[in-house]
Amino acid sequence: MPRRSLLLLVTLSIGCDPSSSPGLTGTDAGSPVGSDAAAAPDAGPDGYDGAVTLPMADGGPPVGVDAGAPAPVECGPIASAFELCEATDDTCSAIFRGGEGCAAVCAAAGLTCVASHEDLDGACAADTSRPALGCADTGHASDLCVCGRAAGCAPRCDGRSCGSDGCGGTCGSCGAGTRCEAGACVAGAGPTEDCSGYPYRADTLLAELVGFGQHTRGGDPSRVYHVTTRSGGSGSGSLRAALESSEPYWIVFDVEGEIDLGDTPVRLRSNKTVDGRGRDVLIDGELIISGARNIILTDLRLTNSHGERCVQDGDVVGVRGDGATTPEGYATRDIWLHHMDMYAGGDGLFDVRGGSRITLSWCHFHDHNKGFLIGMETAGEIEGRMQRITFHHNWFDRITKRGPFITYGWLHFFDNYVFHWYEWAARSKSEAQFLSENNVWEARPGTYCSPLSPCPDPNECGDNDYVVDKRAIIANEAPAGYVRSTGDVALNDAVIEVNGADRVFDATREYPYSLEPTTGLAARLMAETGPRTAYCR
Repeated sequence: MPRRSLLLLVTLSIGCDPSSSPGLTGTDAGSPVGSDAAAAPDAGPDGYDGAVTLPMADGGPPVGVDAGAPAPVECGPIASAFELCEATDDTCSAIFRGGEGCAAVCAAAGLTCVASHEDLDGACAADTSRPALGCADTGHASDLCVCGRAAGCAPRCDGRSCGSDGCGGTCGSCGAGTRCEAGACVAGAGPTEDCSGYPYRADTLLAELVGFGQHTRGGDPSRVYHVTTRSGGSGSGSLRAALESSEPYWIVFDVEGEIDLGDTPVRLRSNKTVDGRGRDVLIDGELIISGARNIILTDLRLTNSHGERCVQDGDVVGVRGDGATTPEGYATRDIWLHHMDMYAGGDGLFDVRGGSRITLSWCHFHDHNKGFLIGMETAGEIEGRMQRITFHHNWFDRITKRGPFITYGWLHFFDNYVFHWYEWAARSKSEAQFLSENNVWEARPGTYCSPLSPCPDPNECGDNDYVVDKRAIIANEAPAGYVRSTGDVALNDAVIEVNGADRVFDATREYPYSLEPTTGLAARLMAETGPRTAYCR
């Protein structure tokens, strides 16, 4: 068969309003949509309830469609990257010219391929004289793709005047000078940073928060603690003293460079923000969050060079606690790690054994063997089922395995770049619900290595192997977990196992968020994840 164009029909499955907040494109930092939308972080030991008053203008009039009716799919993201042939209320038909395949075309708009054909020379149309093609990659340079809503997706605009309908359409758009926030049009374009002073504004940071950690507010912006020494001890002006204090501090840095915590871990107490925006700060040591809540770590480099290497000794960040019958019942909860650079610990990079309502966003994870373990099998029924974790816009850079690994609980994994794992990338086990959306999974190239020329694991605690592991998500190894994959791109023969997709939660009912096209996503994350040391500089 000649290498020709394929026409792809894509279904938009999930999306939300893009945020206009500085420093975070493609997210919406509004109020939660789920049943606990009105919940607030519990008060800490000194009575601080985590509330921060943010400037908010009055809402403008909504501009949109009947909130109860299915809205047309959005073909704009496809038109911006491919040749759009036809747009209807339910489908987008487009041609790719660079061998991308229909899955990539449809994923640009969060849709699913429903049909494809060879394209007609000299026209933006299907060649109906030839048999229709399947939606799998044909290997052609070009084809025509028909994209539409995922089967069984029910558009939902109840009470919303803007933003996504959850199935590829919108509930309406907002007029000039307004933005969509949690399904409603409000005036203004979001908070703007004032770079004339330091510390930087709290509201500009909090506007970037998306995911299950949405209730996190960190410390009190009016109670600023300045780190004035790089000592890892507990003296005046030290980071350790601030983190171990019961005060609801918003912690900033008057010093830069390495802070070595030594062999003694730091146990963080509730209601803390560690704000490294515009600074170059490396923290070497173990951070433990146990029985604590309402914690933000942003724009920092974290490692742990202490303890015995490669023998399950020394996480970079360890989250510990007891389970509960609801996510808000966890004693360890409401945690957000943002724009972090995390690498080279003795055991896990970020292990959760009894924590919930957590978001990790815009982070660079690298040079590590076992990345992220979520849950304890020995206490799964009690401790694990109410775990709620979001990973979005992170770069998993040659993590050997566990990028991430979840037992029980819910994991929302979207707009991440998972690059060149060594053993396997991610796993869902013991009825965990793993929702994977618009991620780029890039396996190592090739198939075998020889005994004379093995494939060495680049990480310190790895080993040699002779087979290139292509497993992006493992779901079916007993006891199996549940996985639904939507809009993912699998490169170099990466394999995503899907299991019990209809048993995986609907993230649009939990919080507002937006999916961005996978086209160009890897390059963007390589450039923009990690600490923003140039913030306001």
